[in-house]
Amino acid sequence: MRPTTYTLGVITCRIAKKFPPFLETEYIKSLTREGKPLGIRLITFNPMDVDWTRRKVTAWSYDLPTDKWLKEEHPLPRLIYDRCYYLDSRQYLAYKPHISRMNQDPNILFLGKALGGKLQTYKMLQQEPSLRPYLPPTQKLHNTPELLSALRSHSSILIKPNGGSHGRGVAAIIPEENTIRVWGRSKANRRFHIKLHSTKTLLLWARRFIGNTRYIVQPYLNLTTSDGRPFDIRILVQKDRSGTWTTTGMAVRSGNRNSLTSNLHGGGRAEQAQSFLSKNFPPNKVSEIMDAIRFLSIHVPKQIESQHGRLLELGLDVGIDRRGHVWVLEANSKPGRSVFLMTGEKETRMRSIQLPIQYALTLFRSLTGGSV
Repeated sequence: MRPTTYTLGVITCRIAKKFPPFLETEYIKSLTREGKPLGIRLITFNPMDVDWTRRKVTAWSYDLPTDKWLKEEHPLPRLIYDRCYYLDSRQYLAYKPHISRMNQDPNILFLGKALGGKLQTYKMLQQEPSLRPYLPPTQKLHNTPELLSALRSHSSILIKPNGGSHGRGVAAIIPEENTIRVWGRSKANRRFHIKLHSTKTLLLWARRFIGNTRYIVQPYLNLTTSDGRPFDIRILVQKDRSGTWTTTGMAVRSGNRNSLTSNLHGGGRAEQAQSFLSKNFPPNKVSEIMDAIRFLSIHVPKQIESQHGRLLELGLDVGIDRRGHVWVLEANSKPGRSVFLMTGEKETRMRSIQLPIQYALTLFRSLTGGSV
């Protein structure tokens, strides 16, 4: 086994009262195991902890022989893997200047540039005509009275935070005979279902619900099974060692009946995609759906990358309506992998861990100066 040559820095947000103080410890352990035979050492740190004068950082590393986390000072690495998850816009704004400084440093390279909000991604995808049929119309919600014009345009609407939410703060607004039905998940991820009796009470509710969070509005799409369970498909696309996009795997996430979202953080469950589709759609429709998924898996990453800059991986979330039409719901540049554990696809999950390390090795070798 060759000695460690390269250091890959993983940046994360600090989690108080946790040891070590960040999320995804099992994922980082797995990356460490995959990196060691290739001569890649991982260190994990908070971007706020960088000493720019000395270009040093106090970071955590997982020691394989002892199964312990070590906290030591290291030189600032040249290659960075961004795994910062922001709980809200306040935390995002606190971290933004620190990550921007790293992005702008000529001696630092990111494995992939993190995406902005849902609206920004929508606008990038909309520039490619072949992708437009798969995109639900999406607009920024400037103020709560705009909900009324959106309802006039689409009859029923969906509102959700522009930033990543794991299903939190998502609500459907559906006018019925004498009431307005509103249902979804609160920002604390609690399920709710209420009926309002006027547009005035709708606007009062929306003002409280949205608060200072940036929101987008879309038409409400009925993305459920015939028995009323919401579902979507998570497609993980990643770069391989040569920098070519490849589909690592896909899985269905389904929620409970009367739930708006299928997100695993909200109590959803995971199933293998092909068998789920075969149970819920006729064979000819399954074939059309899979063709659309393959098309999106190839063209969405390329389109975003052409507008945005280098990416490492994307979690594409697609919904399928009762007619079998496929819709792009979200593209996430920091996708999780737990869905493949839940479906029992261990080989897929392992490959999802190996590919970032293999691509990192390719980038390390492209950088001049030997040791990084």
